[in-house]
Amino acid sequence: MNKATVVRHFAILFVLVGLVSAEADAQSRRNREETKRSLFGISAVLARPVGEFQNFVDWGGGIDLYGVVNLSRRGPLGIRFDGSLLIYGHESLKRPLSNTIQRVTIDVDTDNLIASLGVGPQLTLGHGALRPYVYGTAGFSYFATVSSASGTADAGSFASSTNFDDVTAALTAGGGFLVRLSRGRHPISLDLSVQSVFHGETDYLREGSILESADGSITLVPIRSEANLVTFRLGVAIGV
Repeated sequence: MNKATVVRHFAILFVLVGLVSAEADAQSRRNREETKRSLFGISAVLARPVGEFQNFVDWGGGIDLYGVVNLSRRGPLGIRFDGSLLIYGHESLKRPLSNTIQRVTIDVDTDNLIASLGVGPQLTLGHGALRPYVYGTAGFSYFATVSSASGTADAGSFASSTNFDDVTAALTAGGGFLVRLSRGRHPISLDLSVQSVFHGETDYLREGSILESADGSITLVPIRSEANLVTFRLGVAIGV
C-alpha cells in the first residue's frame, strides 16, 4: 500500500469519525431538549357539563394555563400547577342610563364564570416526538356571576358588580398527548388533552337566574347541584 493510499484511508476514517461524533452530539442535544425540567402550556378549553350540571347549563369555553416541574431530568414524574377560567353562560341587555335619561342607553353584560386552581402529580411517558401523559390535581373553584355596564359606542365598561359567588373544592383527572412541533432550546409541542372536573354540590347562577322587577329591583334564583365537567383542550406546550 503506497503512501497516497494510506493518507486517503486515514482521511476517510477521520471524516467518518467526525460524522459519528457530530451525530452523537446532535442526539445528545436532542435528548436534552426532550427532557426539559419544566414545561409551560396554554390551551383553549371547551367545557361540557355532565350529571346534574347538564340539566341547568349548556356548553362553555375558556382558557387554561399550566406548568409542570419534573422531579428529575429524565424521570417521568412531575408536579403540575393548573389554572383555568371558563364562561358557562352569558346574557346581554340594553337599558336606559336612568329613569330620567331615557335617550342614552347602556349595554349590561352578565357572565357566569368558573375560575379554578389546582396542583398535583403528572406522569409523562417517553422522550420522543409523541409523549402521552396523565395527571390529577386537587384545589378549588370559584363560581361567580358578574355584571358590567358599558356605553353602546364604548368598548370598555364603566361599572361592574359581582351578583353571586361561591367557592368549592375541585378534583381533576386528565390525560393527553404532547406532539413535538419543533426542537431547540425551547421545544414546542402540540398539546391535546381531556380533563374531568369534580366539584360536588355547589351554589351557582345560570342564564335566567337574575329576575328583574318593574321597579328595577332584582331577585336571584341560585341553583344547588353537583357541578361536574368534562373539558376538551387544544393548545401548545413550551419547554423552559
